[in-house]
Amino acid sequence: MRIFESGKIADDFYVNGPPGGPVYLLDAPRPALFDAGISAFAQAYINDIRTVLGDRAPAYLFLTHAHFDHVGSAGVFKRTWPDLQIVASPQSAQILQRPGAIELITLLNAGSLDLAREQNFTPLNEAPFEPVTVDRTAAPDECFDLGDGLTVQAFAAPGHTRDFTSFWIAARKILVASEAVGNNDGAGTVLPEFLVDIDTYLANIARFAQLDIEVLCPGHKLVLTGDDAREHLRRSPAATRRYIAMAEEFLRDVKGDLDAAAEMIKEAEWEPLPWPKQPEQAYMLNTRQRVLKVWERMRRGE
Repeated sequence: MRIFESGKIADDFYVNGPPGGPVYLLDAPRPALFDAGISAFAQAYINDIRTVLGDRAPAYLFLTHAHFDHVGSAGVFKRTWPDLQIVASPQSAQILQRPGAIELITLLNAGSLDLAREQNFTPLNEAPFEPVTVDRTAAPDECFDLGDGLTVQAFAAPGHTRDFTSFWIAARKILVASEAVGNNDGAGTVLPEFLVDIDTYLANIARFAQLDIEVLCPGHKLVLTGDDAREHLRRSPAATRRYIAMAEEFLRDVKGDLDAAAEMIKEAEWEPLPWPKQPEQAYMLNTRQRVLKVWERMRRGE
């Protein structure tokens, strides 16, 4: 099943806020949030979380990586629930302390706020991104106890970014993979998301395909369950190879001009997508990086 709405997905597991930039919640004795979306939707996330938890506070916020649309409301969450433990990879913790990274995260969240205003989204958090400090770093394969036999296992999954972590809830067969397995356009097409390491990105997908997954959270727009979750993982490697072939063709056409090739990919891939979709500025930053990775492979003769 492909689920595009916010709300309950499976037993005690919820999508909060807009599905295009979701925050996931597992209601457990020690409730856990996964990712923090964008800053503009902070109050919407909080309202949805309180609908489920009432006066209870989430115990953990697990961050997959330090991109603007996955950490945007983390500071607001920490201010709202001071005892919340923010967990991320050591690399994410370092990134979130860098002035240049904070500046870019703030800028991109401001751009998303403008888009949310244009779409008349309510309620809106008009405040800028609040910088945040990671409370606890997750080692590869480390498990976090949520009580009642529920654990969250951190899987180091670099490929989309160097700091990437996916989270596996074995007792519920839920994988919060985010972009480690690519995104989905909503119609079933897989959109590859490698930015730093194509081979490791593909290896992570192969690893996840071996899990007994019933709920897959690719990162944006929808949640996949059952056969649709498994089909996404089966199709993702082939989609990645098709993307590489397309980028190689464009790069040959423009004689290695990375910006020109990225514009050609935007026309082919991003422009036909319906809203909600990644803001253009963020999309182009990522697309140019993907094109660069393909160009480097071409130059190595791979």
